[in-house]
Amino acid sequence: MEEFMFRENLSAMARERLGESEIAEMITLVLENGAISFGAGEPSHDLFPKEGIREAFVDAFDDPDIWGYYHDSYGDTGLRAWIAERMGLDSMAPAWVAPEHVLLTNGGGEAVSLVSEALIDAGSVVLVESPTYTETLLTFRKQGAVCALVPSDDDGLIPEEMERILARLRARFLYTIPNFQNPSGRTSPVERRKKILEIARRHDLAIVEDDPYHYLSYDGAAPESYLRLAGDDKRVIHCNSFSKTLAPGLRVGWAIVPPALASVFEPLRVSAGLGRPALVQKAVHAYLGGIDFSMRIAGLCSEYKRRRDVMLEMIARHLSPLGIRTNVPKGGFFIWAQVPADTREDFDSGAFAKHAVTAEKIGVIPGNAFYPEKTREGARAFRLSYAKIKTDDMEEGVARLARAWNAFA
Repeated sequence: MEEFMFRENLSAMARERLGESEIAEMITLVLENGAISFGAGEPSHDLFPKEGIREAFVDAFDDPDIWGYYHDSYGDTGLRAWIAERMGLDSMAPAWVAPEHVLLTNGGGEAVSLVSEALIDAGSVVLVESPTYTETLLTFRKQGAVCALVPSDDDGLIPEEMERILARLRARFLYTIPNFQNPSGRTSPVERRKKILEIARRHDLAIVEDDPYHYLSYDGAAPESYLRLAGDDKRVIHCNSFSKTLAPGLRVGWAIVPPALASVFEPLRVSAGLGRPALVQKAVHAYLGGIDFSMRIAGLCSEYKRRRDVMLEMIARHLSPLGIRTNVPKGGFFIWAQVPADTREDFDSGAFAKHAVTAEKIGVIPGNAFYPEKTREGARAFRLSYAKIKTDDMEEGVARLARAWNAFA
């Protein structure tokens, strides 16, 4: 019997807006070749608080509320209160943010997805950083958005470039990862954030702030959030997650929903599955209530800073002499590498990444994975992540990358 292929059954979204993932392809090649990987943009397993979370789940089992549909579609009220209070203490939220504005989600990705459903129609223009997070590009593309790249430098979005784009395009919102950006590692200083907020006000533009790396700041505290800087303006939707501070497998994130959007996000939340697992939310709240969160963050920052510094030392030893330029991120997981200006015109980091993983067994993510369409800028850059790799493997990995470069470039 011939297999049914769903040719006439696919939606326009499935037919036209989904595509292959370069990151998934590289992860597969890393596994197939038994390679050292600088590609994994995720926390290190040895830093997950497994025993504490295990105990918290045992405690959560005694709560009768976990066994039925949670009565509040925004999620566990205790965890939401903890988030609102913590964000206020840490200069992330203005005074108006209260527990009723905190929507718990399936990781930070679902928060961005709900924003996309709420604000994007097919053909809507969305401003994004150049480069930006590849999974968010997929989310926006799935909804039918046209992503307009705003040029960026080592301090993130360039306000004057954003102003020029808005002079000719009407956009629904700006999507930004202001702290230790994925993939570039860049952080926007407060003064630049204030300029961008003023531009947003002049052009009646919303801002979607994706800030999962906020607490992973290694050279002083992260700048004030767009949410906090905007104050009573309430044009900022803030998305965040416990994936980087606790563990991504818990899939607990949140969005700060401005009051004007409450009537929209309520039915969106319900239509996406009647809430998220109460057991997990209760356990996360129980865990957080039993620890000194500031001490947890200090421990994470100490270890990730050590890994960053070793990685930068290895880059200086092996890649910088080749003319490869990298930035020095102040936090997060990522370093953005750019090839020398005199590298041949047809250089493609996608082809280089495949050569590196097959010939030298070292994995990196090519730059064009982080652009809506292939660009010369993306073809001449690649992302390195130091978060998940042991420092003992870093020198060997960077040396392999240098050998791959010498053979390919």
